[in-house]
Amino acid sequence: MIEQLGNGLLLGLIVAIASVSLSLLYGVTRIVNFAHGEIIALGAVLTLFFSSSPESSFLYLDRFSPLGSSFIVSSIASILLCGLFGALLELCLFRPLRKNNYGNVAVLVITIGLSIFLRHIFLLFASAKPASYALDLQKREDYFGIQLTPRNVQVLIIGSVVMILVGLFLTYTKTGRAMRAVRDSSELASVSGINSDYIITLTWIFSSMLAGFTGIIQGVINNVRWNMGFLILLLIFAGSILGGIGTSFGAMFGGFIIGMLVQLSVGLSFMDGHTEAKNAIALALMILILLIRPQGIFGSKERIS
Repeated sequence: MIEQLGNGLLLGLIVAIASVSLSLLYGVTRIVNFAHGEIIALGAVLTLFFSSSPESSFLYLDRFSPLGSSFIVSSIASILLCGLFGALLELCLFRPLRKNNYGNVAVLVITIGLSIFLRHIFLLFASAKPASYALDLQKREDYFGIQLTPRNVQVLIIGSVVMILVGLFLTYTKTGRAMRAVRDSSELASVSGINSDYIITLTWIFSSMLAGFTGIIQGVINNVRWNMGFLILLLIFAGSILGGIGTSFGAMFGGFIIGMLVQLSVGLSFMDGHTEAKNAIALALMILILLIRPQGIFGSKERIS
């Protein structure tokens, strides 16, 4: 099991960051976004596109030469474009739905349809073959008994710093406090002079940028796939619900626990030959905890009228 600890830390980090972005969006907008996985994939696919060499054909567009930018520049551009995509989703799709009082079920179905549409757009243009960033191969090394590549260690450090910065942003900045105020009560926030529509748009941007960042580090650790976000979407929801959906710190904790358990379960003796069922133990734990505490570990009880 110890050999899976490094993989558990990496998957836990990915699920934790993605759970924070999903939970923050739900807390502010009350939208259960099933297209969140596709925003994650968008960040990875755009980074691959921008960093591809000019000599290579990409997305089956043989006459088009990608920028061939450095990985860091490509990553920053992709994260910003994911934020722009999130803003467009809010302004062009979800705000009109909200203003016309569409119910939660209708919005939920729309996000499912959006997820399927985007996923097959990626399949159409990026093909079904896994792709890798143009980064040099590295051997695993021993870090306090954990086998990781130097790049994996960099990912863990950068991801941890990002989570700390997100926590500081939500706690100490004016915009972060406004997001938490709208999450608690949009009506009271409006009475207090907070422009709820503006904050919701910022939340879409911030959440989508975090999702794009998640996709990039997932592509660094594994490969870039057209359905990579969809494949971990269940774990992201599980992490958000386990920690308490709508609470960023709870989602971070729940996501990390889920990711760790999924990878560590691979090392169990009875899982030999059944690694495809590795999600089962983590999801069973989530169900058990929710039976005891339905609002999640860090969530608070709400009265639904």
